[in-house]
Amino acid sequence: MKTNVDSPTAVYAAKHQSSRRRVLAASGVWLAAIGGAPALAACGATSEAPATAVKEAVALEYWSQRAPTDRLGNGVTAALDDYVAKNPDKIKLTVGEGGAALSMEKIKAALAGGTQPSLYGGHYQVQAVELMTLGAVVDLNNDLRTNKDWAKTKGELLASNVEGSSWKGKLAMMPMMLAQQVLGLNKQILVKAGVSLPPTGFTWNDFAELGKKTVVPDERWLYPWGYGWSDFNSWIYSNGLAPVSADRTKVLYDTPQMLETLQWLHDQASVTQLFRVGAAPNGDFDTHKFVGWSANEAAGIPPVRFPNVDSGDGAGLHITHFPMGPSNARKQIITYANVYGLTALKTPDAKKVALAAEVTGWGGKSDVQMKIATASGHVPPNTIAAQPENLPARIKTNPILNKIAEYGKYTYLTPNYPSWGASMVLLQENFMRIMSGQMRPKDALADAQPKIQAGVDEDLRKG
Repeated sequence: MKTNVDSPTAVYAAKHQSSRRRVLAASGVWLAAIGGAPALAACGATSEAPATAVKEAVALEYWSQRAPTDRLGNGVTAALDDYVAKNPDKIKLTVGEGGAALSMEKIKAALAGGTQPSLYGGHYQVQAVELMTLGAVVDLNNDLRTNKDWAKTKGELLASNVEGSSWKGKLAMMPMMLAQQVLGLNKQILVKAGVSLPPTGFTWNDFAELGKKTVVPDERWLYPWGYGWSDFNSWIYSNGLAPVSADRTKVLYDTPQMLETLQWLHDQASVTQLFRVGAAPNGDFDTHKFVGWSANEAAGIPPVRFPNVDSGDGAGLHITHFPMGPSNARKQIITYANVYGLTALKTPDAKKVALAAEVTGWGGKSDVQMKIATASGHVPPNTIAAQPENLPARIKTNPILNKIAEYGKYTYLTPNYPSWGASMVLLQENFMRIMSGQMRPKDALADAQPKIQAGVDEDLRKG
């Protein structure tokens, strides 16, 4: 019997243009069930296949936070394809909502109305934890405790990613794809200035000295410091700090070390003027107006992000860690990151919940995460999949992505409190007051600290 074969991405895209539902079946292809019996695509399949295969399969619906062709969406799809291909008699998967139209409000509305899917993917750890505090998410630690592969899989995952995807000991999401921030330097500028690439472990002072040799007043700056809270995170981690305590109960924005970081950044913008004040568009790095830039996982993935700096082969951009501050006494490399993945949502059907947990756990296995990395270009949080010899060619052969992958093991995830997004808006407002001269760095942090702590305290009372 001949069937029509399409790639999952192509059919997913077509689904949003035409039919409301398509069925995902074996070998990563999309098939339609006919009269309750399966369409057989495997070579050599006969009509004697057990008639119970489709009847026993559990129907699950998948909603994606990402558009059909988005690389993060592709990564999750690769994991789902692999599960279905190897377990065709267990699952019948349909695709529902997806892309920009799928907001957290829509997910919450579906939960309130009892129309939620079994699987939700392409989101990051904060969104998964927010849904867990609402009682809507399956605890993978509990539901996979009898799964024969789970202990091994969990042991292979980066501990920082498991912790960052958990809430009060409950694992809300399977971490699949890292997206960390690293420092990119324009190698063309350094070569022309006769400046050597900074060695591993270089410091704030080393970075400032590099700037003195390459900065051209009013024409080229060392770094674009836009007084952004997200960028600030990269610098506090490189200074050996974290925004919350190890037990995740205390906010630490009012510490002397945190002020040390913010004051140094402010001084580079307002005193030495090595940093350019205000946010700068990507194009300014591409036109050589900056020596350094906060690069991320998209840096070397086509289309080329900075064509005037790097043609796409990775030769023009030097990837390194952010320079280490004086409070990073142990000279540890720490990169600020989010992780994206898949979550199993609770539904009234126990069979669906059990299978959704199994499918989600499948996405953490090393062989599956190798396929996820191939599809997405992102660093896998599974430490076996992330070993140099196991990385896909698209990462191995690109110096930018290869270096980002090397730094994957040093990641520290964004705090996953449900209130964190709103708290960072408050912090950002104070940072803007620093930039405009209305507030000193010390006062900005002191004002934000109790407000952010209040949000965390409220979060900890939930769930």
